[in-house]
Amino acid sequence: MDWVTLLAGGLFALAWLIVVYQSRTKNWTLGRTTGWLVFLGGATIGAFYDEVVSAESALLPWIEPIAALIMFLGIGIAVIRTRHRR
Repeated sequence: MDWVTLLAGGLFALAWLIVVYQSRTKNWTLGRTTGWLVFLGGATIGAFYDEVVSAESALLPWIEPIAALIMFLGIGIAVIRTRHRR
């Protein structure tokens, strides 16, 4: 693991903490919190999957589109669930 991966991991950890902190202090709805956590999950998978799995994995070419779909799903959950509550 090189310093770039450690820096990216630290930034992702900070992003996870910020989402949890904002959801607590700003009194986010469950849908908005869940949506942003799903979004960050997709981003984390897209960024770090190739570091964890071997190069021969069958999912390696598909992980970026899958991560993008998870991220869009998270934004959709956050936006749609927030609109219904207003």
